[in-house]
Amino acid sequence: MRIYLIRHGETDWNRERRVMGVDPVPLNERGRRMITHLGELMMREEFKVIYSSTVARARESAEILADIWGAEIIEDDRLNESRFEKWIGMSFDDLKDDPDFDKYFLKPTESRFSTSETIADIQARALACIEDIVSERRAEKVAVMTHSDIVKPILAHYCGMDLDLMHRFFVPNASVSMVDLRGRFPRVPFVSCTPWKWLER
Repeated sequence: MRIYLIRHGETDWNRERRVMGVDPVPLNERGRRMITHLGELMMREEFKVIYSSTVARARESAEILADIWGAEIIEDDRLNESRFEKWIGMSFDDLKDDPDFDKYFLKPTESRFSTSETIADIQARALACIEDIVSERRAEKVAVMTHSDIVKPILAHYCGMDLDLMHRFFVPNASVSMVDLRGRFPRVPFVSCTPWKWLER
């Protein structure tokens, strides 16, 4: 079983470095182009299904890929971004003096970035989703459309890393990371691959 973890395409708020949470922020033109290029470059993988976050920017990205691949989309809110309630709409510069914001990047398990869940809760729900996908699909390869801070705790788990080190992964928009579960132990053949960059003008 191979799981391809894909981050959604760019939004204007990504470019402005604003916290989106689950707000319905759409992809911008570049974001749609990124995902289209990624979909075209990955066509040979012949994906039949895309599991997707229900958040608008991820769902829009999944729809673009589904149109290219002829794949089914299955939504699962366990793949959703954190709500980041108190930070929504704020820029990273706005938050530079917030100790919880600083702690989120240096020691996320101690940050109170959300009133509804911790980073350990997020990792647990994301991994429960992956485990269900594996049990349902078995030998298939699947694409998972989600968010940077969902991909990072998943990768941390399969790499045997402390969750507080998750931000050592850089997961850009429209990147793909792969977890290979076919052997006796998990392997991570590549992280944050962005082949579409060679097609940008």
